[in-house]
Amino acid sequence: MKRIVLLLAALLIAGSVYAQSGSRTDEVKGFQWGVHYKQEVFGYDGWLFQASANASMGYRFNRRNYLGAQTGYAFKAFVSGIGGNDPCNAIPFLADYIHYCPIGKAKKNSFIWGAEAGAMIVLYVEETGLVMNELWPFAGLKAGLDFAIADYTHLMIALRANYLGPGISIGFTF
Repeated sequence: MKRIVLLLAALLIAGSVYAQSGSRTDEVKGFQWGVHYKQEVFGYDGWLFQASANASMGYRFNRRNYLGAQTGYAFKAFVSGIGGNDPCNAIPFLADYIHYCPIGKAKKNSFIWGAEAGAMIVLYVEETGLVMNELWPFAGLKAGLDFAIADYTHLMIALRANYLGPGISIGFTF
């Protein structure tokens, strides 16, 4: 619980630091980065949870399309067959695509949908004490809302689905 509170506090601080107003043109394009907290639920043997903090960087081609790379750290990652479903940690390396569907007259807020695909380096300790690293594929879809907080700061909330189970994510993009 302490990690979740600290991650959310870091997201809020990052959002307040970059929430300064500037003049933004009608066309949105260029370098974009963001920080996100993800919580996913898996249903193997009861309910298992995975939390992760991630950063993404990429290019926004226009008001509707973003393509970037995402990495971070997954706490308590659960991957079937690894360590007997014991908690382990993982580092994701993902390609991140987001499509924005602007809403309203001002078109500041958007519906979003997108996909993430890549691999996770799963780190776990065997019963013998030996640290093991394995590479596991990862693919998922997301859909949600992007709210304009200031000219260059947006709050993004999304529902997620991947082959392991459903989840949610919340974060800021700049």
